[in-house]
Amino acid sequence: MSRTKLKYPNIHELKVVKVKLRSRLALMAFLALVPLLIFSSIAAKRLSDGTRENALRAMQETAHTTALIIDRELQVALSSVSVLSRSPLLMQGHWEQFYNQVKSAVPGDSGWVILYTPDGKQVFNTRLPFGAQLPFRPSPEELALIITKKKPHISGLVWASTLKQNVVFVDLPIRTTDGRNYVLSQAFYSDHFDVAFNERDIPSSWLVGIFDQNGITIGRSIKADEFVGKPARADTLKAIQSKFDTIIKHSIRGNIEVYDVITHSKLAGWAVAVGVPADEIDGQVRQAGYIAIGGLALAICAALISAGLVGRKLANSMEMAATASEMVGRSEELPTMLPSGTIEIDNLQRTIVDAAIKLKDAEIKRASIEEKNAQLLESEQAALRAAEIENKRKDEFLAMLGHELRNPLAAITSAIALLRIKAANDATILRPAEIIHRQSQHLREILDDLLDLSRVIYGKVQLEMQATDLGLLVGNSINTMVDTSKFSKHVFSFYTESLTINADATRIEQVFSNLIENSLKYTDEGGSISVSVSRDKDMALLSVMDTGVGISPNLLPFIFDVFMQGDNTLARTKGGMGIGLSLVHKLVALHGGTVNVHSEGVGKGSSFYVRLPLIETDAPKFRLPKNEIDMSLSGYKILLVEDQDDLREMQQALLKELGLEVWASSNGKDAIKIAEVREPQVALIDIGLPEMNGYQIAAALRSNSKTASVKLIALTGYGLKEDKEQAIKAGFDHHLTKPLRLGELEKCLTVLLPR
Repeated sequence: MSRTKLKYPNIHELKVVKVKLRSRLALMAFLALVPLLIFSSIAAKRLSDGTRENALRAMQETAHTTALIIDRELQVALSSVSVLSRSPLLMQGHWEQFYNQVKSAVPGDSGWVILYTPDGKQVFNTRLPFGAQLPFRPSPEELALIITKKKPHISGLVWASTLKQNVVFVDLPIRTTDGRNYVLSQAFYSDHFDVAFNERDIPSSWLVGIFDQNGITIGRSIKADEFVGKPARADTLKAIQSKFDTIIKHSIRGNIEVYDVITHSKLAGWAVAVGVPADEIDGQVRQAGYIAIGGLALAICAALISAGLVGRKLANSMEMAATASEMVGRSEELPTMLPSGTIEIDNLQRTIVDAAIKLKDAEIKRASIEEKNAQLLESEQAALRAAEIENKRKDEFLAMLGHELRNPLAAITSAIALLRIKAANDATILRPAEIIHRQSQHLREILDDLLDLSRVIYGKVQLEMQATDLGLLVGNSINTMVDTSKFSKHVFSFYTESLTINADATRIEQVFSNLIENSLKYTDEGGSISVSVSRDKDMALLSVMDTGVGISPNLLPFIFDVFMQGDNTLARTKGGMGIGLSLVHKLVALHGGTVNVHSEGVGKGSSFYVRLPLIETDAPKFRLPKNEIDMSLSGYKILLVEDQDDLREMQQALLKELGLEVWASSNGKDAIKIAEVREPQVALIDIGLPEMNGYQIAAALRSNSKTASVKLIALTGYGLKEDKEQAIKAGFDHHLTKPLRLGELEKCLTVLLPR
């Protein structure tokens, strides 16, 4: 009996590319630095932006504090006048006694009090002795309006010609017991409000200005004598007259660029502007950028030096280990190992030494083998547990990935819909747009299948079961496919019977669509595809057969496994993601049915058979709704709230193109302000917003009397049953999932706002 001698290949004879460890480590360091450079650049940009935002926030805080001080001073004056207005001396017309009372209550240092008749004549003025000759009010026409409105009034800056100074009035209408009308006013010089500058430690390079409702300068922290009483610049005046706080960057006298933060006092409606030279803020931003770049440069240098040192040490240790491994089993003593400082390489060196010792002592070797087997078993079990954990993480990642893909897919879908409308008469644009539209539809179908598969895997899919005519459902789907020329390159035939099943019609249509798409993908042009719906004993049988590439015998048992792909050639011209058939199998099982496949082999076509339980019922059978948009969307007023810039821009443009009046916002606070001013009919609100999420926005709109009647629609990438229930509970009227389908939007608007 002869034995075959095994010949082991000499590794030195193999044709392989040999690269030194140091070179590989250098390459690894280089590859590691590429993402570091990218993300460090992003971090530097964010640091610079954060520095600018902090500087602007400090300006805003100064502006708001100044406005609060102004309101405080005006409120004190208004309270003082209000208390005096209730004096019995005033009500009974005892002017001289009332004059003395006011004189003692309001010292002349903080202002003076004047009592006016409706025509602007002064009854008395605490700045002058009682009975002195008094002038008329500089703007007497204000008094009639104040008396008519019966409300306190705070004037803008008024030029008092008799005083040769600018004055501000805090007015309160009075009606005495004998029915006569007067106006009780407390007057201030404009420099009274310099207290707003004195109470704050304002940097010398900052400029703070106070302006009345007409943009006239009331106070200024720098060169007040030159600018008080003069109007603001045109661009500043525009921001002052706006109802919202504003940040503008513009050039002032001397071509100096400044940042201006403008806010408004709540009591008087005056504006407070804080200006800072742009170089001061941008210089801080540049400094932050330089610091980030310097830190990055140091990190790169440290990484390269560390890679060189570690590479040298590892290379020396591994060369010594290689030399020792060649000497194992010989009589020579092993060379002294050089510690590398790396656990794996040091373990390798120890293994070599242990192997040499085990060769000299059979008993130790046998014990070592048993110990090693135990270690291998434990490692295998640990690896199995790790694989299970990784598999679970993979499934969770796929589910989250599907949700995260909805935002960019929604933006692409809206952009292509808009492009198709715009390019209706331009064939050079319409053809590429149609291709992108078709491919985005395919991408959306893949995404839906991916999400549905993850829901089925985790038991989160919700079926809406009802009596459904399977033949009618399949027929409607085929008619839609024929209308879109899906079968134009194949020989197609079908036969259906009216058979009633208890099913979720949308899910069964999804099963049929996946089977048809599978046949179209694996059947070449000119091939045949046939569909039938028939009775098989007490089951409804749905058959989809084709003359395509068929299924190999070794693949057939695993055809319904997740991620199993039929074509693994390099081109992957026909192989899919391995999701569709797995989803078909799981959805059919949820309906209490079975799905089977038959193929004679490669090149001999394939047949899929879906069996579902029949039911006997007199209930009306479910029919699929039409997908077309039968009504125009024009005339609706919509508020769109979305923080993704591309998605918000495309959806707003698309809705406007369809005739809707649309306002858009990226955050909750601005959305609420827009809703109060614009009074939209419907608000499309994303749930996952920063700072203030969609549920909080809905609660705020519902609690506001101005916006309580707005119809609220949640537009989000999460479409589970519990997501919809949470949206309705939060105050939404309806729930839609991304990407936005215009047909669904139209149906929703028709129900919420019937014409």
